[in-house]
Amino acid sequence: MQHRIICLVLLYYILFISTHILFVHANFPFFGYGVQSRTRQYHRLPLGLDAFGPEAIAFDCNDEGPYVGVSDGRILKWEGTSWNLFAVTSSNRSNTCDGTNSTPVEQKCGRPLGLKFNMKTCELYIVDSSYGLVKVGRDGGVATSLATGVQGIPFMFLNDLDIDSESGAIYFTDTSSTYHRWEYLESIATFEQSGRLIKYDMNTKALTVLLRDLYFANGVALSKNKDFILVAETSAFRVIRYWLNGPKLGTSEVFLKVDGLPDNINTNSKGDFWIAKVPTKPIKVDEYGNILETLDTFHITDSSDVFEFQGNLWIGAVDQPYVIYTT
Repeated sequence: MQHRIICLVLLYYILFISTHILFVHANFPFFGYGVQSRTRQYHRLPLGLDAFGPEAIAFDCNDEGPYVGVSDGRILKWEGTSWNLFAVTSSNRSNTCDGTNSTPVEQKCGRPLGLKFNMKTCELYIVDSSYGLVKVGRDGGVATSLATGVQGIPFMFLNDLDIDSESGAIYFTDTSSTYHRWEYLESIATFEQSGRLIKYDMNTKALTVLLRDLYFANGVALSKNKDFILVAETSAFRVIRYWLNGPKLGTSEVFLKVDGLPDNINTNSKGDFWIAKVPTKPIKVDEYGNILETLDTFHITDSSDVFEFQGNLWIGAVDQPYVIYTT
């Protein structure tokens, strides 16, 4: 307990420094980029079902949803009038898991974090912090395990993913090989550096480590042209770009430094990126890292995911019992 308190104090100090110093750092392009948010109406959609913490949001190949993964191991689907159980990430899960949040029981119950549909097959791919990379068929149910470790290191804290449905490549982040998900505060506050970006080939089942030694590897998003992928390094307050094609193939660079802790990243239909952050507000940036919009509204107290669907935003938060959406 004493160790956790120390880590919390360190984390709050880090956040204070980041919001007062990094914001005005010369390398931060926060001025002159038209960052004012457009007019949006914000609404809350409660989860119910004793559910909490919709970390990520997804829509399926038929534009149905949203789907969310919650803290007790369930994946829920919005059916237009209510949330219903769609899937679980392990057959080990039981109803006694319902309502649990951020505790070691995640090792039994599971904790689905990143969600993405393969738009060719309508299968849902999930990174579960305890059970690794899994997938669920279009009708839901119990997930099938695809990978639980790589290069002799078991997955302890998978976090987010993106899919290239054309090539069959899945890119996902392994946040830490030292800390479990429920120990995320320690991982951030101690600047632990064992995160990885990993590629899974659906066709060959091969796993390849693309980047290692990352600071709390978190959100991941492919560019519209699939020539690079973005990876959030949460405890380093930055987003990394890893090149998948072109003259910089296989190299990485700092794409953007941010004021706050970056979380999930999503690409919209125009090729822009939504970056969720805490404690500061989510931002939309273009492929060059220019900030196009900031969701500077009191309606958002924290965010782990911003997903743009048919012109509206769906916002998840790991610490809330609801999803926010805009009209």
